[in-house]
Amino acid sequence: MDVLKERAISDLVFTGHSLGAATALLCAVHYSAGRSDTKYFSPKVITFGGPKLCNGALARYVRNESLLGSDILHLVHDKDPVLANNQKLWNQLGFENVGVELQCEPKSPVVYANGGDQNKKRSLFGSFAWNIVDHCNYMGVFVGPRLR
Repeated sequence: MDVLKERAISDLVFTGHSLGAATALLCAVHYSAGRSDTKYFSPKVITFGGPKLCNGALARYVRNESLLGSDILHLVHDKDPVLANNQKLWNQLGFENVGVELQCEPKSPVVYANGGDQNKKRSLFGSFAWNIVDHCNYMGVFVGPRLR
């Protein structure tokens, strides 16, 4: 039984944070690979603080073949230490984003269309990302683990 065929679904969005962001992208690829019917619609992918998952060749394939027609948005911010500390390695490996990367604020619901706001107040630590909790703050929402 195919749940999508039994319900009138017009949008399918895969989303996640960090490792969940990578999982969301892979799930969208898997979903797209398994669709051959004419009623197929392209999924959307929205990630928060996710890794660059693959090298340029695979990124182009996913973007131009596997998820062609899908909106893929990666939200990141400068204070995320996981992203900051892995950027050098990803660059050395030739990794790139599959979709569009947009800068956002960690503690308020703000997204910058052109890579960031040059006039925003700078931190006491400059652009150095050091606080692991900042990996869990995206657009004013704490997306990390919580105590019960």
